[in-house]
Amino acid sequence: MKKFMMILSLILLTTFAAACSSSSTSKEESGGEDKKKEKAKVADISIDNVEYTLPSEYDNASDDQLALKIDISVTNNGKDPLDVDNNNFVLYQGDTMAGESEPEDYNSVLKYATLSKGKKLEGSLYFLVDKGEDYQLVYSSTEQYEKEQEVIEFDIDGKDEKLLETAEDLQNPAKALSAYIDVLFYNGESPEFETLVGEDKEALVREFDDAIIEGFMSTAYISEDQIDKQSLFNLVKSMKAALKEKVKAQTVTKTISEDTAIVELTASPLDVPSMQPSLQKKAEDYVSKNQQATEMELQKFVFDEMAKEFATMKPSTSEVTVELQLKKSGKDKWVLDASDYRSQDISLPFLKFD
Repeated sequence: MKKFMMILSLILLTTFAAACSSSSTSKEESGGEDKKKEKAKVADISIDNVEYTLPSEYDNASDDQLALKIDISVTNNGKDPLDVDNNNFVLYQGDTMAGESEPEDYNSVLKYATLSKGKKLEGSLYFLVDKGEDYQLVYSSTEQYEKEQEVIEFDIDGKDEKLLETAEDLQNPAKALSAYIDVLFYNGESPEFETLVGEDKEALVREFDDAIIEGFMSTAYISEDQIDKQSLFNLVKSMKAALKEKVKAQTVTKTISEDTAIVELTASPLDVPSMQPSLQKKAEDYVSKNQQATEMELQKFVFDEMAKEFATMKPSTSEVTVELQLKKSGKDKWVLDASDYRSQDISLPFLKFD
């Protein structure tokens, strides 16, 4: 029994010593936490959103570069005023400092402000980057009263799936314009028309075709009751078939600002004036052989021959590029801005008339 009590005393002593040691460690750690709180960062910075966007026309960006838009908020946790602006932030792509991007929407840029205690500033930072890389955003304070410069770092994964999706969405306006072209100029179907445009397709085609017919009548100084509509419809159909076969349009989104996008449309148009010599000769031969032909019969002959000419016509040797404005319409949908002056240029990459 005496031996047992000695062993029990040793166990209790060891346990008590361990408890004291644990208590001492906890106190030190607790003191460390208190010390850490005392040294809490003056600038409380949070990244609210990161997305890829397009470089502006003012950026000296290469063709494969994008702009990285970082939405941040800065709160002053200190007692003294805190000066903040976009110059406090730099972005590294790997070990290389990224260049700043000039955004289309200057109102969104983080602006200079002096924050008093507890006040917050929100805004966006823009940098030129290569898509899908690793980035590091670094904040450095510039306050004169600080003994040491405050530096805060944030790692950003450029390969994040949701972030990469924002890069893919940048070309949605261009895809929407391609859908317009498929439906209007190529007289075809577009699987993306409903998802990216969403307009009434049938009504749009009718309006477009009516505009073409009115253009023909106006050019030829022919009134509606004097025209062979069926022949003219056949001509429009043949023209669209030729465009679909021979004119390969390319679209690319150049800029996006708020709910507006500028899309570049490029193609080699059909050289319409090239048919004139042949068409004029055929018309003269027809008149000489059919001197009793009515005006309507001559129209039908000319329209039918024009349809044949479109089938053999070659594209111009030079490309034509125009810029068109699209406006956002609901979630992820884009429509042509008919009120924009550039909308009248949409046919220039398809049909050359001079």
